[in-house]
Amino acid sequence: MLELKNINVSFRSERQDKIFGHTRQQVLFDVSLAVKEGTCLGILGESGSGKSTMGRVLCGLLKPDSGEAVLDGVSVYASRAGRRNLQNKLSIVFQDYTTSANPRFRIRDIIGEGLTVQERREGKKLDRKAETSRLLELVGLPADFADRFPHELSGGQLQRVCIARAVACKPEIILFDEAISSLDAHTQVQVMDLLRELKDRLGLTYIFITHDLTSITYLCDDVLFLYQGRVTENLPVERIRETKDEYARKLLGSIVVFDTEESA
Repeated sequence: MLELKNINVSFRSERQDKIFGHTRQQVLFDVSLAVKEGTCLGILGESGSGKSTMGRVLCGLLKPDSGEAVLDGVSVYASRAGRRNLQNKLSIVFQDYTTSANPRFRIRDIIGEGLTVQERREGKKLDRKAETSRLLELVGLPADFADRFPHELSGGQLQRVCIARAVACKPEIILFDEAISSLDAHTQVQVMDLLRELKDRLGLTYIFITHDLTSITYLCDDVLFLYQGRVTENLPVERIRETKDEYARKLLGSIVVFDTEESA
């Protein structure tokens, strides 16, 4: 459904002359991946591994130096039509729900941002009140939350509102960029349960960017390990114990015990 093919990304190095300096620091090296329709791909890596940069390429915000991003057979960066195709099919849920939700907006206005996208795409007006109530209930919140402000909600509740806003666009794909890492462990599980339910109910495809392996094993179908800008392993979560990659085994060692030759 969505593919990256040999993506390379570099940025201009900050430690050089602003006028004459031309040194660039490469962040992604020949990165390739495929997101299958109806599945959840987990992208796992530590801070500085290039996860966020990859996310920006995936959602159409950063054109790579080389390589190609393709959605349903259409190249994303080859034309405006390619980016528009992606924008019509992909929504994003960010890590920091406090800054991604305008504190001066009521909850109905925050969700309304997603409804505006849907109205523009479909060319028709919606019953905003009814749709807002439906979306709130869809993410497990009372309809009367529509009149509240963000500061009147808990972190988990506000992130559910952000999920409702993403769903309001009627996307085919949702990209989650560290979307549960700011929540406590109990709330993380509740939100992941909600995401699993929405994925099945709405027929969605997910890209889940995180540094937390436990959430990958709980939510995702496939996992891609990213280390220093390179893909070191990409396999189904159910086969995660079979990895031979040293970096992947190091991360996995924190939650699972591998069979060694000595114990075989």
